[in-house]
Amino acid sequence: MSKNKFKFSKKTLTLLRAIHVYVSMALLMMMIFFAITGITLNHPQWFDGDGVSHTAQVSLPSYLTALSTTERAQALPHYVASQFAMDFSNADISEEEISIVQKGPGTYKSLLIDLVEGESYFESIEYGFVAILNDLHKGRNSGLVWSWVLDISAILMLLFSITGALLLIPQQRRMKKSLFYMSVATCSCVAIFFIFTP
Repeated sequence: MSKNKFKFSKKTLTLLRAIHVYVSMALLMMMIFFAITGITLNHPQWFDGDGVSHTAQVSLPSYLTALSTTERAQALPHYVASQFAMDFSNADISEEEISIVQKGPGTYKSLLIDLVEGESYFESIEYGFVAILNDLHKGRNSGLVWSWVLDISAILMLLFSITGALLLIPQQRRMKKSLFYMSVATCSCVAIFFIFTP
């Protein structure tokens, strides 16, 4: 008596192939991006991590110092945005000074506005193109929308992997070999973790 082999219908196979192919193309550049940045993150010593620093001391313009406290509070967000390209919404405000720290992928900016002396102290650090890519890989300081991009990419990767596995199920010979290779790779990673990882 012959064993019944599991088979998908032709429509299901066609759908799985279509999903697998189109998801793979949608993910192509993101997979290349994650592969490259995985290497750069694993070897930070290959790249200069000090960054290029720029500092400046800027006196507050006369029109700001002449304003009342309330009027100045209303005008400062525009001044900070136009002069230093920084967002005033996360400013730490006191009676004597205003401080802002703004971080982005591969960048760091800080601004201290001394309201008593009427001086602004600005510093920016650019860590370079590789640092930008690394921060995007980790989703660090990259905002809500990029966080959605990472989540959607992760979901598509799962879909790509699952459809690939499902397409192997009817192919018993390839399925057995694939499960063997998967087991070897998984066991190797677990063994390396327990034996060689500090």
